[in-house]
Amino acid sequence: MYEEQLKELGLTNNEIQIYLLLLKEGTLNPTKIAEKLGLHRGYIYDALERLREKQIVNSVLKDDKKHFQANSPENVAELLEFRLRNFKDIIPNLIQLMDFKKEDTFVELHKGRRVYRTLIKDIIATVKDNDEVLLVGVDEQNLIDNVEPIYLKQYFNIIASRNIKERVIMKNEKKVHKIPYVTHKKLDSQYIGNTEQVIYGDKVAIFILGNPYHLIVINNKEVSNTYRKQFDLLWKTAKKV
Repeated sequence: MYEEQLKELGLTNNEIQIYLLLLKEGTLNPTKIAEKLGLHRGYIYDALERLREKQIVNSVLKDDKKHFQANSPENVAELLEFRLRNFKDIIPNLIQLMDFKKEDTFVELHKGRRVYRTLIKDIIATVKDNDEVLLVGVDEQNLIDNVEPIYLKQYFNIIASRNIKERVIMKNEKKVHKIPYVTHKKLDSQYIGNTEQVIYGDKVAIFILGNPYHLIVINNKEVSNTYRKQFDLLWKTAKKV
């Protein structure tokens, strides 16, 4: 149940299995780990070395043999926060390396089962405290139940803590989730189709349901302002929930 979150730390499936096993079992040698997980010892040695380099596990000598134990989740979290603070310190220098004058419009295309997660992360990174996010065409029940249930719950907690508000024009659904800082209106689904538009900061994102999902992100202030005007027009005609 923790695999998805651990993958976000850049861990492979083998590394995740080893880390969870060491958390449960304590100190083990590579042979014992291989036996318990049913993996070849060569894979275990390689994965343990990578985990040690990432400071997820550490090694100890026991009976003159190398054993491994998991670093506590709290220590791992502190390490990640330390690395994040260091990265934030160099962000202004990294931005200077980018030549924004080359073009004033940036378009990104993503596809796959996890692109909505990419969208959620970009909204959180882009939107400032007390700002507003606008959404059109949301199939909210499908998003919460099937697309990204865990990350959406985290997202709603984050926007509430940062006083970020949402206005949502959704498909004409019977069930609506009451969420703090989110105001819903609805339109008949025939006017929306199978896409979702999200306007945030200077960006417009278009999420397309399908197999796989597709996500188009346009970064342009004029484009985002145009979509905002269109949203306000739809908002006036949409029905209250």
